Amino acid sequence: MKAVSTKHALTALCVAATILVPGCASVQASGPGAEPTPPTTSGGSPASVRTSANPSGGGQVTVQGKGLLRDGHPWIPHGFYQIAFEVAPGDFSKADHSFWATAYHHYTPDEYRSMREAGADSVRLQIAQVGADPHSALFDKAFLDKARGAVRAARQAGLTVIVSIQDEIHVPNDKPIDLPDDGTQRAWQEIAPQFANDQGVLYELLNEPRPQPNARNWRAWAQAMNATIHTVRQAGAHNVAIADGLDVGQVIDGAPLLADPQVAYASHPYALKANGQTSQAWEAKFGAFSQHAPVIITEWLSGGYYCDANTPESTVRFVQYLQQHRIGLEVGAWDWPPGGFGSARWKFPEARVSHFGGLACHQNGYGLGAVVQTWYDTGVPATSPS
Repeated sequence: MKAVSTKHALTALCVAATILVPGCASVQASGPGAEPTPPTTSGGSPASVRTSANPSGGGQVTVQGKGLLRDGHPWIPHGFYQIAFEVAPGDFSKADHSFWATAYHHYTPDEYRSMREAGADSVRLQIAQVGADPHSALFDKAFLDKARGAVRAARQAGLTVIVSIQDEIHVPNDKPIDLPDDGTQRAWQEIAPQFANDQGVLYELLNEPRPQPNARNWRAWAQAMNATIHTVRQAGAHNVAIADGLDVGQVIDGAPLLADPQVAYASHPYALKANGQTSQAWEAKFGAFSQHAPVIITEWLSGGYYCDANTPESTVRFVQYLQQHRIGLEVGAWDWPPGGFGSARWKFPEARVSHFGGLACHQNGYGLGAVVQTWYDTGVPATSPS
């Protein structure tokens, strides 16, 4: 999630850098294979979601062609994004907001049972790179053990888990990395072997790479992502990897396909201005690319970074667009304490469901929660925001 500051509720401080990794070269990529057979329903019925809880066998994910299979069946992920481990404890006193510490200190494994009851089949769990890299001054073994324990708890609850390494601006004056670096490789060396025998855990290589999309930066991106996949594979893990796009994760269109066949791709298509709420923007950021490779929206909410009178209807259209394109969603955020940012849940640890009815932008409780809940519960997107 992009850095946020308080004004009315919260507004975005989004930065897109144009820094390149020096010496980057083009990587020859292989194309996708055969396409999966389309399912009759999206994401499984609520009953099937809530009964496939075998932690050793259920929720296993592979890439087939331009789609994903879960336990051998075509899969559109329906999940939540969790912030509990996004900031290392050593940064809590300096962080831009106190809610990172709130989410961490109030974390409980019971959250995953509640997610399943809310219709989710998956959860995206971010882990701060500085807390997981043994060479970092902020490395915290207790923090890393707690995060790895959360992954196991989510799997025990029957959820598929997306583990994401993140290094964005949550401490003023820190400079985040632009692409996976040596610290990212070391963090994955600590995490990848732990779940190498469980393909119900997916590895999102780095949250929201920052450079702007252009040919040179896509070459740098491909080199860095392929190197990180190599690190994961060298650790004995053959789990599906996920590569976020450029422009702070917004854009995956234009990316070269990576060399490994077990890779999905991610976009975080937050609306930063009015035209970001349109199907033309979604097509340009990730929709066209989804015709060639599997795409997951591993992080998104509406009405936080940009909000106007069209936001509720746009949210409904967005979910319908995902369904039509067979693209899954990890909606933000499960354990979000403040109100008014559009999050699907708010006032954590109470975790209230947000909605649009009778509320205006940035009011407490305003958000996409009820719209997404309809999709998760029924497999059919809502037709109106109320």
